[in-house]
Amino acid sequence: MRRNLSEDSIRKILQYEVLTDLGIDEIRRAFIEEEGIAEFAPDGFFRTDPRNGVQIVYNSARARRPHDNRPASSKVKFDSDQRDCLICQGRTTRVLDLAPLSEGFTFINKNLFPIFFPFEEDRHAPGESVIDGDSVHGYHFLQWTSSFHDKDWHNMPFSDRVVVLERLAALEQKMLVSPDIYVSIIKNYGHLVGGSLAHGHQQISVSNITPNCIFLDQQFKEKFGEPFSAYMLRENPSSLLIRDYGPAVLMTPYFMRRPYDMFLLLKDTTKSYLHDLTEDEIAATADGWHDAIKIMLDVMPAIGKEAAYNVTTHNGTGGGLYFEFLPYTQEMGGFEHLGLYLCQGNPEQSAQTAREILEAFVA
Repeated sequence: MRRNLSEDSIRKILQYEVLTDLGIDEIRRAFIEEEGIAEFAPDGFFRTDPRNGVQIVYNSARARRPHDNRPASSKVKFDSDQRDCLICQGRTTRVLDLAPLSEGFTFINKNLFPIFFPFEEDRHAPGESVIDGDSVHGYHFLQWTSSFHDKDWHNMPFSDRVVVLERLAALEQKMLVSPDIYVSIIKNYGHLVGGSLAHGHQQISVSNITPNCIFLDQQFKEKFGEPFSAYMLRENPSSLLIRDYGPAVLMTPYFMRRPYDMFLLLKDTTKSYLHDLTEDEIAATADGWHDAIKIMLDVMPAIGKEAAYNVTTHNGTGGGLYFEFLPYTQEMGGFEHLGLYLCQGNPEQSAQTAREILEAFVA
């Protein structure tokens, strides 16, 4: 029997149906008043590594999540076929956005274990002198790709993928309330890379700090006078192209750090956000996500690896919207922590294998 969150179950936790109709104050109140979230609120401060600008956000409460720091026998297991999915049972926070799909629906709610929280006052590290700008606040959302447990980007119909991406873009636009706010969009799949529940989802954080990779994108544009995506579209070898979607391309980067790393780049490098995209660009992006995730899920078992991957969205004022698809095909070692990556593969082979997977899928 297929597992899914029924419409009757979601109506019991439905707080709002269209998030974009809400004011920021209403969204803030929804987080503050959500039962249970305050118990797992983050510490409310961050630190910056002075060597490289990497920012570290602290949340001691996340160690008390059911799937963290517990004996193996008592942990919630990451299993794509699990029968005790909390989301399918409706055991989650109240829903802020709901949109129908060809079967079931996609929805957005609040992360019960947030990395950011809309604190009413500044918080700083206990027992330490205040460092300028070390207080952090914001929101942490979850977008569940489908109410059906077995559906996600790699096996959903095109029209459903477009709806999911449109709702994600609408949330992004809604939360960009000032130039000082940054909206991060990621996807974790597999416990090896931070995925805690197998029910397919995206994470969206909103905060007053900008991730270091986005800052580096901005620095690249300032230094070279063009977005990083424009550089890649021009300089990445044509032999590393995986698929061209018209408004976007999926490629293996010539500096691939790990086998089967992929980039999806919008050809219009003036676009900075998801909500900037046209209908054709949204369609191309939805296809690119589908294909990249399909490739990762096919290739990892074939090389003896547990399926696990991350997706990161590079948006913001750096210009040149693009996405990275990062399968956990190889572990990190000491050299990598020093900044010297040893890759057990090469870009040409990875790109060729990726193309073959997509050709076989179409056939």
